[in-house]
Amino acid sequence: MKKIIVGIIVLVVVVWGGVKLFGTKEEKIKETIKIGVIAPLSGSVAFMGEGLRDAILMAKDDLGKTKHKYEIIFEDGQVNSKDFATAANKLINIDKVNAIIDITSAGNAVSPIAEQNQVLHFGIANDQNIAKGDYNFIHMVPPIKTTKLFVEELQKRNIKKLGIFELKQEGVVALMNALKENLKNSGIEIVTDQMFDSEQKDFKTMIAKAKTSNAQIYLLLAFSPHVEIIAKQINEMGIKTPLTSIQSFELTKERNLFEGQWYVSAVEPKNNYIKKFEDKYKKSPSLGSMNGYDLFNLIVLASESAKDLNSKNESIKNSLITIKNFDGVFGPVTIDNEGIIAFEPAVKIIKEGKPVTIDQ
Repeated sequence: MKKIIVGIIVLVVVVWGGVKLFGTKEEKIKETIKIGVIAPLSGSVAFMGEGLRDAILMAKDDLGKTKHKYEIIFEDGQVNSKDFATAANKLINIDKVNAIIDITSAGNAVSPIAEQNQVLHFGIANDQNIAKGDYNFIHMVPPIKTTKLFVEELQKRNIKKLGIFELKQEGVVALMNALKENLKNSGIEIVTDQMFDSEQKDFKTMIAKAKTSNAQIYLLLAFSPHVEIIAKQINEMGIKTPLTSIQSFELTKERNLFEGQWYVSAVEPKNNYIKKFEDKYKKSPSLGSMNGYDLFNLIVLASESAKDLNSKNESIKNSLITIKNFDGVFGPVTIDNEGIIAFEPAVKIIKEGKPVTIDQ
C-alpha cells in the first residue's frame, strides 16, 4: 500500500512538473496581440481620449474565449502631431505593438511611421489621407457623405445663406472640401467664412464681421474649447442666429450650449451600446468611443481568423481586408479598397444635453 501511495505522489509530482515546465497545449498556442492607443488623455479634450480608452477597455471586457491574448497600451498624444509621432515610435520600437488606434487628424503623423514598420494603423478622423498605404485605415463617416446629408438638411429648412467658423486643421479642411463640392448647384451660398488657428481665443471681431453677412445659420467646425468659446461670445453679443455643426456638438462637454440645435454626425450606435457604456462608467460616451469599440473587435476578429501568425502583422492585415459586413455598433461595415471603414451619418439634435437622432 505504501508503494502505491508513493507511486501516486511521484506521478502527481511528475505531471505537475511537466505542466510547469512545458505548459498546457492551450498555453502553448496563445499568441499575444499588442494594441497601442494614442489619444488626448490630458488637456481640454481629455474627455474624448478617456471615452476612447474606456470603450476599448469595455470591448476587451466583453470578449469571450479567444485563441490569442490581447494587450492594450495607452499613450497620451494630446491633439498634437509631434506627440502622436513620438507615441507611435515608442509603441512600435519599444512596446512592439501589432496595431495602433488613434483619434483626430493628428493621426497623419502616425500613418507613415506605421506604414514603414508594417504596423496596422486605424485612425478615427475625417482626413482620408490617414488611410494611405497598405497598413493604414480610417473608421469614420466619409466627409462627402456627411456633408451631403448636411446640405440636404439645409435645403429642407430653406436655408440659403450659410456662415462658417472653421479651425485650420486637416480634418476640417477635408470637411470643407467635401462641403463645397456638395454645395454646387444647391442654391446655398457661403456668405461668410471665418478661419482661425488653435491659439485664437477672442472671436468677437470675427463674429461682428459674420453678423453683417446676414447668414441664416452659423456652421461651427471646431473642437473644444473653441466651439464653446465661439458659442458663448455669440450669445454675449446678443446675436440670435442659430448654430449648427458637423460632429462638433459632440466634441464638447458643454452640450447645454447647443440645446435644441440640429447638426450632423455619425448614426446612433445600436446593440444597446450607450446604455451599456453609461451603466459601466456613469457617463455618456464621447464622439469616437464607439469607433474604438468596433476597431478593437475588428482587430480581434482579424487576428483570430488569421491563417498564419509567423509574419504576424501581415497575416492580420490580410485577414482584416477580407472581412465583409462586420456587424459593429454602427451597423454592418466593409473595408473598401482605400482602407476606409465607412458607416452612415444622421441628423441629430441636442436634447437635454444628449444627442438625439431626428426622424427623417
